[in-house]
Amino acid sequence: MKRKIPAFLLPIILLLLVFPLAPAAADPVPPQVAATSAVMINADTGQLLYSVNPDAHLAMASTTKMMTALIIIEKCRDLKAPVTTSERAATIGESSIFLKAGDTLSVQEMLNGLLIQSGNDAAIALAEYEAGSEEAFVDQMNKRAAQLGMTNTHFVNAHGLDADGHYTSAADFARLGRELMKHPEICEIVKRTSYDINWPGDPVPRTMITHLHVMETHPEINGIKTGFTDNAGQCVVVSASQNGVNLIISYLGGPSLDQRDADILSLEQYGFDSYQQKTVIARGNEYASVDVPFNHDKKLPLTAEEDVSRLVYMKSDVEQHLVLPDELQLPIHKGDRIGLVEITENGKYVGSTYLLASEDIKEPGVTERMSYYMHSAFGFLLSAARVN
Repeated sequence: MKRKIPAFLLPIILLLLVFPLAPAAADPVPPQVAATSAVMINADTGQLLYSVNPDAHLAMASTTKMMTALIIIEKCRDLKAPVTTSERAATIGESSIFLKAGDTLSVQEMLNGLLIQSGNDAAIALAEYEAGSEEAFVDQMNKRAAQLGMTNTHFVNAHGLDADGHYTSAADFARLGRELMKHPEICEIVKRTSYDINWPGDPVPRTMITHLHVMETHPEINGIKTGFTDNAGQCVVVSASQNGVNLIISYLGGPSLDQRDADILSLEQYGFDSYQQKTVIARGNEYASVDVPFNHDKKLPLTAEEDVSRLVYMKSDVEQHLVLPDELQLPIHKGDRIGLVEITENGKYVGSTYLLASEDIKEPGVTERMSYYMHSAFGFLLSAARVN
């Protein structure tokens, strides 16, 4: 149901009550990880789910290439545009897609080489294509980091090889990963375990192979980027989705590849287990009662019109809010919509349904009205006499 207060309630809203929902199952136990720093967030909301040394300044190796890809995907208007490899790009060394000076690939092919096989040569080629030089491109990387609130990050290059002053934090890179995965073109690339690039003048395509091998056995993991140098250790930023829960995990300074993958799987399971599908409003349950006009003792119970079921974070502050009229307008028929019950999670609207009258209430006749007024007047006089 859409969040819309009916017109008949707008001028007569009196009450906004808050009732915390009772906790359900016990919270899952957060895992211990071997990384120097790790952060996990909800990819949809940005909510922090797990954190170890989130702001520590650390080398990030080839996870750097996430920012390279973000700049390109945000600024490039034509992914089919040609990118020519310079001598500098071709000779950068380490992880590469084996570009030679003069080789020309499309922006899209370079992005696949950058993010799947982690080509340092593709990183420089894209940087020079976009900004004219890697140095100018790095300026763009740092400006974009500042715009994203990445206050513990500074880039020196576009590829991630160790360099003085080249660092980030797990919290910053979780934020970067979330931003990068907002782009469908990037999502399509990083979920691939391999990709063939047809090479000019070569009848055999070159196959790019992902370094995020855990995707091959765990389909809930759909990207994003790994990295490793002796200085940085094992680094990875992972996107994972299951049963409507979307996670971003940032992991820096892991001791080994096997430990990195084991820790990532433990973290994602903890993240998925931290959410539950709950019936936050139950159809037919009584959520409020309101005074019946011209009747001193009677209240009208109000029940929920529909079930409202939502996926909610187990540690969230989930609350019920009642919106009720200050006075009933008689007559009332059973099933009339009288008010609303709304649900918020950490102050954010989740869902709502109408509150229905549980019985008929007739409009009082003249005799009943006179009796009510006389009883009210007598009660007032009696109260005044006691005060005096």
